[in-house]
This record gives sequence, C-alpha cells and structure tokens, in this order.
Amino acid sequence: MNHLYRDIYRRHALALVGALLFTLLYGFGGTLFGDTAWMIELAIAFWCGLILISYWFWSGRSLSYRDSGLTLPYLVWSIMFVTLAIVIVPSVHQMMMMAYLAMLPFGILGLGWRALMGICLLIVGCYSGAVLTLQYSATGPFESVRELLLGIAFTLAVMSFGIVGREFVLLRDALGRKNRELRLALARIEELSTRDETTGLINRRHFVKTLMDKRAMSRRDGSPFVVALVEIDHFDEVCTEFGEFRVEQMLADVAQLMLVIVREVDEVACFGRDEFALMLSGAQLIAGEQVVERIRKRIAEQPMAEGMISVTISAGVVQYQPSESVDALLHRTDALVVEARKQGRNQVVSQGLTAFD
Repeated sequence: MNHLYRDIYRRHALALVGALLFTLLYGFGGTLFGDTAWMIELAIAFWCGLILISYWFWSGRSLSYRDSGLTLPYLVWSIMFVTLAIVIVPSVHQMMMMAYLAMLPFGILGLGWRALMGICLLIVGCYSGAVLTLQYSATGPFESVRELLLGIAFTLAVMSFGIVGREFVLLRDALGRKNRELRLALARIEELSTRDETTGLINRRHFVKTLMDKRAMSRRDGSPFVVALVEIDHFDEVCTEFGEFRVEQMLADVAQLMLVIVREVDEVACFGRDEFALMLSGAQLIAGEQVVERIRKRIAEQPMAEGMISVTISAGVVQYQPSESVDALLHRTDALVVEARKQGRNQVVSQGLTAFD
C-alpha cells in the first residue's frame, strides 16, 4: 500500500469516528429533550448507508475511480442525515449545524475545488430547507429573526470554508504538479547520469557497475560471461573529414546496430569517445567472439550516418575468469584491442586468436 492510499484510509477512519460521535451526540440530545420520534430509525438508516459506502471503499472496488476515496458519496450521505436529523429533532438543530462544518475539512482534502464549492452550496441549501420546514411546521413560537441571523452567519461560515478550501485545493494541486515534474526531472537526471546522450547507451561508469554485479553473481553460481571492447578505427581522421554532427550520427548508428545483434540480457555501453563495450551474459568465449565478429562484419558492410561514413572496428573479446577483478578483466580486454590495432585493424582478437574475413 503506497503513501497516498494510507492517507486515504486514515481519513476514512477519522471520518467514521467523527460520524459516530455526532450520531451519539444526536441521540443524547434527542433523549435529553424528549424528542426521539424516528430518531433511532434515521440513525440506523444512516449507518447502513455509511457501512455500504465504507465496504465499497475498503474492499478496494473504488481504487480505480477518480474519487477513489468516495469522498463525495460520504459527504452527500452525511449531509442528508444531518438535514433530516434537524427536521426530525428540532431541539438539536443548532447543535447539528456543527456537523455540517465538521464535514468540510474532509471535502477540502478529498475533492476538487468545484466539487467542494458544490458541497458548500448543498449544505447551505439543505440547512435553509430544514429551517424553513421547521418554521412552517412549528406549533409554538418560532424566532424567525434569530434564525435568520443564525442562518446568515452559518452561510458565511460555510462559504468562508469553501473559499479558503478552494485556495488550499489549488495549492494542493499545484504542489502535486510540481512533485510530478520533480520526479520526472529526477528520473531524467538519473538517466543522464547513467546513459550517454549521443548514443543512448549506458555510460562507462554504469557499465563498470554492471560488470561488478555480474562478477558477484558469477562467483555465486559459476555462470560465465564475456566482455568485449570495440574501437572505431581511424576515429580522429573520420572526425576531421566529416565533422562533429555526422560523427555523432555515425556513433548512434553503430550503437543501434550492436543493440539489434545482441540479446536483451546483454549490455552495450558507450565506453569512450570512440569505444564501445559489451557484456554478453551466459556466453562462453567462442560464442562471444562469434557475436562480436558478426558486429564487425555488419559495420564494415553498412555505411553509417545516412550512408555517408564507412568505418571499421577493432575489438578484443575475453571471458571472465574465476576471481578475476573487473579492472583486470578490462585491462586484459583493452590489451587485445591494442593487439588488433597492431595487426592491421578491422578484426576481432580473443585470447590471442584473431578472426579475419
């Protein structure tokens, strides 16, 4: 259960406690003033509806709704109960006015500002209707002026709640948007910290971390893996001839070609300006050499950067040896790349063996 749903569950529990307290207060007031006709039936009906709404929420059926906390049904049902309670037990109507006000904070927390203003207007309308009903059904003197002033004060209080609540809701929504933007920005920063912007591949630091994790796994279960370093031949000359923009296109194309050839469980990284690294999970040396050789042939045969740049690669391939450190593994691989350059480039060297066309 995430933090948001925990907050909603907590608010529901508090709302039920508040409803119970006001129900008890309503029953005590009615008993105290000897005005109990239909009081018990109304309380039972109210709690049957409240339990049904609560069950729908607590069972998880409402979690896909826009108003997942069912705040609006709770409030409307409670407003109806308070209104009927005032009509049925007139002696407690001033006390039950406070129940209206007690509901509004839950609306502020769970509703949009339009729904909140609608609830405020509903409360004012229901209370006005209840007071008018009491006035026309009164058998004794009804203090119209006093009730009018009390009603105006109550209306001002409710609408003040609504106006302040609207500002709170707008601030809450703005904060939610800022939080979402911040999460997206942090995700973007994390992505930039682990990926090369030109090729979209993971960068050297993240690749080394991946190798450390793979080495730890291999030491536990003995699973093999192969590491390869791939270097673009004559890279400085290519940069001088074609310029930065076309070279970046070429590097991105090389990266995409390698991603197409390797499996999803493998890793391809931008290891340097003109260098890529591969980690082939579960592969033996011969299989790893075959994969890298296939990459070498495809790059040699397929011009990059919209067909404008033809390049070749030199590569070194090694298989992880038990207890070998990551630094030693990479140093051994880099030495094979140097060997491939010395032997004329455009080739794959693995453990001293060379693969030619």
